[in-house]
Amino acid sequence: VEQIAAISEETSATAEEVAASTSQVVNAVDSIAASSEEAAASAEEVSASTEETSASVQEIAAQAQSLSAMSEELDALVTNFNL
Repeated sequence: VEQIAAISEETSATAEEVAASTSQVVNAVDSIAASSEEAAASAEEVSASTEETSASVQEIAAQAQSLSAMSEELDALVTNFNL
């Protein structure tokens, strides 16, 4: 009977250790999941910023082409102007 009681106590202690370890693992996984969610949100923000920057660069390029065309037209007009 004493051996059974000792084994029972050991089993109970081991079960408590397993429960504590399981709790630590769950907490670690929760932390990793939260970090992953934050990283995904940051990646989405970077992607949106990149798209906005790309659109701005395209707009600037279009405006530069327009200015270049206006400059060529002005050159042609000035060439035709005689004093």
